Amino acid sequence: MHKILTTFLILFSGILLYSQQSISDILDLDTCRDISIHGQPEYYVGDDLFSLINGGAELYHEYGFVEVVSAEIYAGGKEALRAEIYDMGSIEAAWGIYSMTATSQERPFHAGVAGRKGKGFAQFIKNRFMVYFYFEEIHDTLLQYISGCLVRRIDGYYPRPAFMKCVEAAMPDPEKVIYFRGNLGMSSLYSFHYKDVFGAEEGAAAVYPGLKVFLLGYENDGDCIEHYNTAREFFMNSSKYHDPLSLRGSFHVKDRKDRQIDCVQELPYLLIFIHEKEMDLNPAREAIMEACRQVMNANEAP
Repeated sequence: MHKILTTFLILFSGILLYSQQSISDILDLDTCRDISIHGQPEYYVGDDLFSLINGGAELYHEYGFVEVVSAEIYAGGKEALRAEIYDMGSIEAAWGIYSMTATSQERPFHAGVAGRKGKGFAQFIKNRFMVYFYFEEIHDTLLQYISGCLVRRIDGYYPRPAFMKCVEAAMPDPEKVIYFRGNLGMSSLYSFHYKDVFGAEEGAAAVYPGLKVFLLGYENDGDCIEHYNTAREFFMNSSKYHDPLSLRGSFHVKDRKDRQIDCVQELPYLLIFIHEKEMDLNPAREAIMEACRQVMNANEAP
């Protein structure tokens, strides 16, 4: 069932454009007045990414990284900035790594979608591409102009993954919402174990004061039940957790810092709540599932 949540985003992107456009196309800036590429762009494919990123390349690969190009962009014949354009393979993956790399020292930047800017850098995403700018000093007007040139070169849409929309419905105003595709991304918010305990295909998490909410998706109900049983067995017998309580379709434990962890089946999903104090989780649970139903219904409408 959860495939409905992920595949409809790509369908709306325009499959033909999605399959044909490359990062080389984006760097064709002939239509941008006074903007040019200096020298030869450098391409990094697959494991080449490890030579560009000093740590963290594993996370990009977990999301499905395809390739990245790095190029020096000149404006009016003078060096303006360095651009890195990442082809993450899908809209969801671009959103995922973008949500993971957010920092507290940034402010909104009007480019692409969810653009942001900090000291010496700016970022935005569009379709399956994520664009980074690095600079020492640049006027906002010029930065905006260069960004606009690249944005216009990227085809397609850029909706957020449905999992993000669902999980952020738990409560108003989350501090952070991320989309992940494996244990590395999930562990950035809470390390359940160095192994992939839950085995989810994909998921999202929302962070609130004193509460973290995870929504995990599986291929089907049977797959979800199998991974739930495996996770429950692990938590019930792990020395890292205590006060285990197993109920029908849910289990509860506490970690070494006495944070409470509740895992609930909502086939074909698992919901995990990590909270510091006693709280009624039912409103958040119901809000998330209602949001998921609305997303699915919107996709099924003619």
